[in-house]
Amino acid sequence: MIRRQTAGLKADLTRLGTELTTGRKHDLGKALAGDFGPFAAIQRSLSSLAAYKTANSEASTMLAAAQLALENVQGSAQRLGPALLTASNARNVTLISATSQDARQTFSAVVSSFNARVADRTMFAGAAIDRPALASGEKMMADLATATSGETTAAGIIAAVDAWFDTPGGGFETLGYLGSSTDIGPLLIAEGESIEVSLRADDTVFRETLKSFALAGLIAQGALPGNADEQAALMAQAAERMLTNDGDVTNMRARLGAVETRVEGARARNAAEASAYELARAELIGADPYAAATELEAVYAQIETLYTVTSRIAGLNFTDYMK
Repeated sequence: MIRRQTAGLKADLTRLGTELTTGRKHDLGKALAGDFGPFAAIQRSLSSLAAYKTANSEASTMLAAAQLALENVQGSAQRLGPALLTASNARNVTLISATSQDARQTFSAVVSSFNARVADRTMFAGAAIDRPALASGEKMMADLATATSGETTAAGIIAAVDAWFDTPGGGFETLGYLGSSTDIGPLLIAEGESIEVSLRADDTVFRETLKSFALAGLIAQGALPGNADEQAALMAQAAERMLTNDGDVTNMRARLGAVETRVEGARARNAAEASAYELARAELIGADPYAAATELEAVYAQIETLYTVTSRIAGLNFTDYMK
């Protein structure tokens, strides 16, 4: 009889310890009166919300990284544009050459921004997340230098660069852009809600951005040697395009910001819904910590009483008794 009482008290001790630690009833079947349907439905909903939480986190990280990349691109243009105008107005060969060198280096930095990766995914290559969006800045500038090598006027170089970037099957599409022509698929952010992220380096806005840096950088590649007037005209055109395109980049970032706002809204709603489901689950299987602690103290008291009686009979110490 004492052995049975001991076993029962040990089982109660384990059960109450588990309930106190987990905050859940040890015997779910008893707590649910055998009806697991509502509990299973809550668990499914919480699992879905956990998946959406992960998806929201990944989407937020990607969108924030894209915003940072575009901020860098736009900042580069806002810095370089006025410098191009200054060099163009000065018509000073030395100043034009130095500014063009800066433009060529900045072109490569802008390309690097479009090739940025987050969570091992390229952001501006459309569905081709496993590879760079663009060839290196050096490679594109070398090909542009070849495409414009026979031109002796600013207008001729501008036309050749426009053709390289804009002609279907031209230099940009065959050598420059390495990504997919398909956008990345819709991203689920909540039940029945998804976002479309159209971020590709071959977008017209981004082509114009790259084009303006390339025009300014071609002088450093040897374009229009010794012709300060034509070099100044080329600089002026690059600056005008750079400054004009700034508004389009701002609009692109604003659209991206609107998507970020939707993701954050979904994140907040999902979190509130998860909290509601957790409360509902606690109503079904939650253990009252105060009641469990009180009952645990009572079990300890019973064990000590039983130990006192048993030890007098068998000469056991408490450690041996609890084995």
